[in-house]
Amino acid sequence: MTQLHSTSSAPSHAANSVANPQYALGAAWGVFAISIWVGWILLTRYGVTTSLSPYDITALRFACAGLLLAPIVFRRGWGLDKIGLRTWLIICAGAGVPYVLIASGGLQFAPSAHAGALIPGTMPLWAAVLAMLFLHEKIEPSRRVGLVMIPVGIVIFVGAGLTQFETGHWRGHLLFLLAAMCWASFTVAMRRASTQGFTALHAAAVVSVVSALWYLPVYWLLLPHRIAEAPISVIVIQTIYQGVFVSIISLFAYARAVSILGASLGSSFASLVPVLAMLAAIPLLGEMPRPVDYLGIAAVTVGVFLSSGAYQAIFKRQAK
Repeated sequence: MTQLHSTSSAPSHAANSVANPQYALGAAWGVFAISIWVGWILLTRYGVTTSLSPYDITALRFACAGLLLAPIVFRRGWGLDKIGLRTWLIICAGAGVPYVLIASGGLQFAPSAHAGALIPGTMPLWAAVLAMLFLHEKIEPSRRVGLVMIPVGIVIFVGAGLTQFETGHWRGHLLFLLAAMCWASFTVAMRRASTQGFTALHAAAVVSVVSALWYLPVYWLLLPHRIAEAPISVIVIQTIYQGVFVSIISLFAYARAVSILGASLGSSFASLVPVLAMLAAIPLLGEMPRPVDYLGIAAVTVGVFLSSGAYQAIFKRQAK
């Protein structure tokens, strides 16, 4: 991963982006992306616990996205000449088949609420560490406080479920943490690639087409699939949401947020997913939060407010 080292002004990007007038635009892209992720968690959990397997969902996702985005790859190429092989591989793996299989596989063992807490909740921590190591981004004290508050809120959400090994949820928890590290690697690699002319839409296209080209033959010939047994309506809904909203729209929106805000700042908005997922579950699944969950909401919300740079953008700008 040595290729992720920045040779320009990357160390100061995080601080500069906070004072940049485009902060609100980057924040909007980040919130838009995570709103789609909330639906992905709920829909994927429903799919893997009913009629589809993680292999099926991954195939539907990249078959649709790969087909729709193939013209972009044909027109712009694979991007290897811009970002190099190592960064290219990290982007394709971090947001491609490995990430989807690991995350959806974890949803077979643990509830969607745990996925919503552990994947996006820990991803900013991974991204901050990787950004400091490979992009030399500096984490201000207030953002460090926010990064600490996020896992505190997550532990409140998940609660005793983290230590109840008899349920088997621990297998899902480990997969969720691994998925978070995959996406954080994509975040840091994409921040480096964006400075070399590798756009968000180009990245989404390359990830989707590469994933489709190598995974679909393997899926069809070697992996077990239950797609023939699933209702047509389920297949259509999963294909559209996974292949269009998640693989194209959310990936583009997230990459735009990262390119504007930087790796660690852009990833911080993902920590709002457990809050939004819990609130969305009230009308959609009839799951009412426990009283202690509201404490978790407060901790995560304040953590995101600090770690995402919103505090610096609002109060430091007013002080000038």
